[in-house]
Amino acid sequence: MYQTIKWEVREHTGILTLNRPDRLNALDTAMRNEIADVVRKAEFDPEVWTLILTGTGRGFCSGADLKARAAAEDAVGAANANSVTVQPMFDVQYYYPIAFGELSKPVIAAVNGVTRGAGNNMAFAADFRIASEQANFGCNFVERGLMGEASAYYLPRLVGMAIATEICMLGEPFDAAQAKAWGLVNKVVPHDKLMDEAMALARKLNSKAPLAVRMTKLALRRAHGQSAEQFVDMQNTMNTKLRVTADAKEALAAFIEKRPAKFTGT
Repeated sequence: MYQTIKWEVREHTGILTLNRPDRLNALDTAMRNEIADVVRKAEFDPEVWTLILTGTGRGFCSGADLKARAAAEDAVGAANANSVTVQPMFDVQYYYPIAFGELSKPVIAAVNGVTRGAGNNMAFAADFRIASEQANFGCNFVERGLMGEASAYYLPRLVGMAIATEICMLGEPFDAAQAKAWGLVNKVVPHDKLMDEAMALARKLNSKAPLAVRMTKLALRRAHGQSAEQFVDMQNTMNTKLRVTADAKEALAAFIEKRPAKFTGT
């Protein structure tokens, strides 16, 4: 069905694989559209509780396909190309990097290799990042005459303003070990163990009450812009809704009966 990505669901986990290895999974219009379609599917599919994002070949995602962008600008003019290919994507439902952050379900970025530009945007928007030892990053927007896009939004929240400024303004590449030292990735693993580790993390997440996990993600994302009073109001509203779910009742019963809970996402 898809031309530039692969999509499968197993064990309540959706696996989205960027699949243009000859271009280090650079993003063209077709890939952007297909990613957006999958994100919408994942949001509304009750069988998908967690999403893994990764790439084929040597690249996770090398950023925008600049050859494709140049061809589009030649065809319609740079200003018009920008308005056509960039502005509509700031609708959260379509703008793929923000969409991974706004997806109500947890997202794991399994970073397998070269990651630049828009690839960083997607990885940093995820909730968890597991990096192969072969992964390397670089927010090289300034070298392309651009600002740091979604990376400039997520990085201060992930690593603090000083390191985010260094990453975004200098645009220099850094490896998986440096990313771990900065706290930018959760774990660095041998390359051949990457998807095993990502699936193991997905299984851990899927063993929890799915609706509670989703509410927790939402609370974490919204907490930055709220006062303590606003957060307490949101917390109370969320837990009021969660307490009447089948999973909350199952969790209580399992605790009393001293057995593992069997959650259904309802």
